[in-house]
Amino acid sequence: MKNNKQFKKHYIIGLLTLGSLLLAACGNAEQSSGNKAEAANNDPDAKEIIVGTGNAYQPFVYLDENGQLTGYEKAVLDEVDQLLPQYKFKYESFEFKNILPALDAGKVDLAAHQYEINDERQKKYLFGKVGYTDYTSYVVVDKASGHDFQSLDDLAGHKVHTSTGSNFAYLLEQYNKKHDRKIDIVYGDGGNEILVKNLQNGTVDAALLTKYDVNKLNKQFNANLVTSGKPVNVSKTYYLYQKNNTKLQKDIDQALQKLIDNGKLAELSKKILGGDFTTS
Repeated sequence: MKNNKQFKKHYIIGLLTLGSLLLAACGNAEQSSGNKAEAANNDPDAKEIIVGTGNAYQPFVYLDENGQLTGYEKAVLDEVDQLLPQYKFKYESFEFKNILPALDAGKVDLAAHQYEINDERQKKYLFGKVGYTDYTSYVVVDKASGHDFQSLDDLAGHKVHTSTGSNFAYLLEQYNKKHDRKIDIVYGDGGNEILVKNLQNGTVDAALLTKYDVNKLNKQFNANLVTSGKPVNVSKTYYLYQKNNTKLQKDIDQALQKLIDNGKLAELSKKILGGDFTTS
């Protein structure tokens, strides 16, 4: 009897020990499985990609109250980064005028700041083929001015505001090169409030802007700016790369197309910009 009791005692202890080992093994297996799933989303050999962008262009790209980069550009690129585990994006912010020189110097791998295609830029840079924001431009006036400009031709002899280095400036400059009657281009980088005031008080007669810009300025400053005539230029915005960086361009284009197809790009536009500004 004594031997039977000892046998039963050892048998039970053995079962408990075995059960503990099995539970530990299961726990380790689950932990190992979790680590593998996490690792699958993070390529340890991911290539670092330096994104050159701005820091003062709300709501597209700017610094929040904590000094962190945010906005539509950042949100879109974060989604692109998630779809491309072979890359890891790092952001460098510059004044707008210094972004493309940084790309020229190889300090950044791509430039992101609502860039439109124009001949001058195409000579120097490789553009993405998938656009991500509609940037169709219009002649914009203050409604009280009574101006009814229908085209760039109607702007000849009038003062038109633009920002240095912008595609709007390029359109106006190209017009003046091709025509005897010139548009009086007024370059200003003093901010949106000054632009609105200048349109309202007649310092300038018009500006070239997108419909998004008009909606934003009217809400922000309780203004009454209106588009005049048909579109001056139908355009989208694209990322810019150095000419030889075709692999990165193709990879990002594919990711952008996925965001368009699954509705994520439009969702980001509605959330951040207040509407779907991904299509014209």
